[in-house]
Amino acid sequence: MAALLRWRSAISPGVCTALQRDGCAVIDGALGANWCLAARGEVERVWRAGRLHANATHIVRAGERQLLPKASILEAELLDPAVQAVAPLVAELQADATLRTMLSLLLPRLRLDSQAIKLQVNEGGGGCFPMHCDSDEEVDGRRVSAIFYLNPHWRPGDGGELRLYPFPREPVDIAPACDRIVLFPSTTMLHRVLPSKRDRYCFTLWLSQSRGRPPPPTPLPVLLQEMSAPASREALVALLREPQARRYVSKLFYAAPWAASIEESHAPSPARDAALEQHWREARALEAVFTRLCGVSGKRLRPHLLDLALAAAPTAWL
Repeated sequence: MAALLRWRSAISPGVCTALQRDGCAVIDGALGANWCLAARGEVERVWRAGRLHANATHIVRAGERQLLPKASILEAELLDPAVQAVAPLVAELQADATLRTMLSLLLPRLRLDSQAIKLQVNEGGGGCFPMHCDSDEEVDGRRVSAIFYLNPHWRPGDGGELRLYPFPREPVDIAPACDRIVLFPSTTMLHRVLPSKRDRYCFTLWLSQSRGRPPPPTPLPVLLQEMSAPASREALVALLREPQARRYVSKLFYAAPWAASIEESHAPSPARDAALEQHWREARALEAVFTRLCGVSGKRLRPHLLDLALAAAPTAWL
């Protein structure tokens, strides 16, 4: 109970301002070291009870979904009553509505009304995640991701940092230090987990909105239908203010590190080869589209897109 009271006082207007302005907010010391150690113990017991399963990247190819397992990453949904029974402290936090209530009050465009927790263990040995966004407006109602870290012995050099890509700004690395919480938008913040050299414990709280959800963003092909080529700078800046367009430009801008993250996160296999092939095929198609629209090509395209993206940078992430 003391930890929850401490947690409730940690969600401040400043946290909400940072989340909206910068696309992320970091809270240190929100639950206390003792609570985090106890929660880590619960995750360990869930693991020993055989309730964790291997995490996998979902790949959609030719209309079919494939699972690409990640090395050393295990997880469990806390919605499972059997998992809740082994992790009562974390289950108590899942039932606490403080975070979604405060975010909804202080960020008027949010109307968060449900939440769910996923437990995660990274066994080390290079375990990591590829670049991705947690959700898409067309998939589900997740709007905010909150990662809680439970790693009292983490030191610089251990790896496992969360890397955020608040494009067009520079990437940001955040250490998975104990009693640290990182919040970011689920649908628009591109991110990954860097390779971890040692065990890394955390859980993610996803905050969702089922009522009054904003309409899904306009698909890129629709946005491009009425654009002439080459497009004016004003038209391109307006295009990059659309979330879907920014997501596609990010994929083109970070094509090489994105491919490297896929290779780092998965063992060699035909499925990984197919995922890389699909990634580069999509990157080449995007390059052709934006070469035509921008009227520049080759090495000049990337800095040109960055200049346009900086002019179109969102004034609010949520």
